[in-house]
Formats: sequence, structure tokens, C-alpha cells
Amino acid sequence: MKRDPDPAPQHEPARAARRPLEPSFRALLRGRFTGLGVVLVVLSFCTTVIPDHDVREVVIDIAFTILLVFAVHSLRRTMRAVAIILALPAVVGHWTLHLDAPPVPKVAVFVSSLLFLSFLTLVMLHEVLRDQRVNIDTLVGAVCAYFLLGVTWGSAYALLAIVSPNAFAVSRSLAEVADWQPPKSPLTPLLQYYSFATLSTVGYGDMSPLTAGARSLSVLESLVGPLYLAILISRLVGMHVARTTDR
Repeated sequence: MKRDPDPAPQHEPARAARRPLEPSFRALLRGRFTGLGVVLVVLSFCTTVIPDHDVREVVIDIAFTILLVFAVHSLRRTMRAVAIILALPAVVGHWTLHLDAPPVPKVAVFVSSLLFLSFLTLVMLHEVLRDQRVNIDTLVGAVCAYFLLGVTWGSAYALLAIVSPNAFAVSRSLAEVADWQPPKSPLTPLLQYYSFATLSTVGYGDMSPLTAGARSLSVLESLVGPLYLAILISRLVGMHVARTTDR
């Protein structure tokens, strides 16, 4: 009587499930957007974690400079020239703000930073949307675009606070703890905090917009945040499901 072949060991499926992890991890390390994502996370946390004001400003400017390098690396060649043209004035302007008498007006530095970050955000959204295949690099790019939305809006709030000093109302306790003062950098920690709180629609109530411009920007950001997650991330998941079904 012919014997049936021995059944496969029970642990084989578990081994098979673990095999894709190593290639996926290597793909994550080699991805176009991985370095940019790390810098954005570090930049976001540096604005609140580092207590010393002077050290925090230097670390933020270093991270912003590194952001330029990774941004240029992550973009396609056709976009790199434009990115460099927009980024160089912003980075140089950031460092000149440390001088006692900056040669470049503060408003010009804030505007150049906002232009560079806005361009980078739009390009990142375009790169993520144009991909027809969903992979780890695409997902990291989507996360980078979300972080860039918060950082860019925070830079816009900083420019608005320079033009209109009474644009935001800050609670007394938060102003004392965060050492609130007119923005000295486009990446002002308290305004970055407000930006991400608005983007995620958390709204702690310790900081609020007063002027029409501040309210308009805040409402627009609070709409963009949920729409981004609902539309873009859903599209990526849908593409991944469709690709899996076709197989």
C-alpha cells in the first residue's frame, strides 16, 4: 500500500511568512524617501524636545540643511535643479539669522523657506500619486508628504506672525513654558506644534488664531489633514489590494 507523503512541518508557514521581511527591510533602507523621512521626523521632534533655545535653533538649522541634501536626492533629475534654486536661498538665509546684523531681511528668509517647503510638499504629493505600484518606498513617501504638510504650514504661520504679530493668542501657561516670542526662525517650535495639532485636528485650546489670515490658514490645514488621510492613503491601499487581486 502506497504511503501518503509526510505532511509539511507546522513551522514552515511561519518561516515562509518571515522570509519577505529581510528584503523589505533592505528596500526600506535603500528607498528614495527613507533619508528624507528620518530628517523630517528628527526635525519635528527637535522643535519640542531640546530645551535650550540656542542649541535648539542650531540643531534645527543643521536638520534643515540636511533636509536640502535628502530632498534633492529623493527628487527626480528634472526637479532637482528647481529644488536647488529654491533651497539655497532658504538655507543660507537660515544661517544668516544667527548674525547680529543679518544681511538678508527676515521676511525674505521666511518667504524663501516657505517657497522651498511648499515646492517640496507638492512634488512629494505628485511623486506618491503618480506611482502605479505600491511598495515600501511609496508608503514612506506618503508619510514624508504628511510631515511636510505640517512643517510647511508651520512655516506659513511663522511668516504670518512676522507680518501680523497679533495673529495668534497663546495661553499664559504655554507662553511661559514655551518661551513664546516673535518668530526668529521659519521653523518656530511653538508654531510647528500648533501646525501639527491643527493638521491632526487635535486642538488642545492653548493656542488659537485671531486674525482673518490666521483663521483661514488654520481652517484650510484642518481640512487638508483628514482629506489627505482619507483620499491619498485610501488610494494607496486600494492600489495595493487591486494588485494583489490581479495576481
